[in-house]
Amino acid sequence: MLFHEQSEDYRPLFWMGGRPIYVTTLLIILHVVAFVATALAISSLGPGILDTLNLDGYRALYHGQVWRLFSYVVFPPSLWFVFAMGFLFFAGREVEQFVGRTTFIKLYAALVLIPALLISLVGLAWPMQPLLGGTESIFGVFVAFATIYPGIVLNIWFVNLTTKGWAWVLLGVYSLIDVAYHQWSSLLVLWMCGAVGYFAMRLIGAGKGMSWLTDWLDERRTQKLVRQSNLKVLEDKKSTESIDAILEKISKHGVASLDARERDALERARTNLLKRDKR
Repeated sequence: MLFHEQSEDYRPLFWMGGRPIYVTTLLIILHVVAFVATALAISSLGPGILDTLNLDGYRALYHGQVWRLFSYVVFPPSLWFVFAMGFLFFAGREVEQFVGRTTFIKLYAALVLIPALLISLVGLAWPMQPLLGGTESIFGVFVAFATIYPGIVLNIWFVNLTTKGWAWVLLGVYSLIDVAYHQWSSLLVLWMCGAVGYFAMRLIGAGKGMSWLTDWLDERRTQKLVRQSNLKVLEDKKSTESIDAILEKISKHGVASLDARERDALERARTNLLKRDKR
């Protein structure tokens, strides 16, 4: 662990050969198994096998091929897989230690399923390219890490930047690549994963938490109380002026001169006065 914050829920899922297996470790194992299986399947059946794994919203929603909503995170054979697993191990381990295993499982599931569902729904209105690879979900994990520790300086490729700075750099570079090759589905999933990673951490109080939202709500409540207080003062003032007029009328013309509305106002004033005396 590089940093000090550790959740009480940070504990192994199980032990294997005397070694603890955490959620991040299990995810890497599953990715490696899927990577090897995919490479062997391509060797035996041809690259067409990838077409059964990618994220195709139309086939996922209309043809019942729901496995596409999570199988798309399988990496096709590429050297980039090694770097992606390195990012997942580093960022995932730190995020899991901070939030605990239960929240981390929910986070990773959200990073996979929420963008998949949204891109599938968008694909019903606008044609979207099939998507394959888990780069975007791992980027979401890194954004979560950068949200927790935004000021930590990392040396990547001999460049020193804060985690927040690296998150913006990676987002910008990947966005430009997607725009250059018209990979709109990849672009949307990338930004959605970044948003999920960021807001998930803010909701649990990482960094400044959702202080901007709670501050705004507190300000709104304060303004409402001030308006209610001012309204009550105004109503009390009007009520006092009304009672003064009624009392003046009584002094001049007697109680019999009061109409029903004035009698009701006088009775309400008497009741309120008795309540104040009891306090």
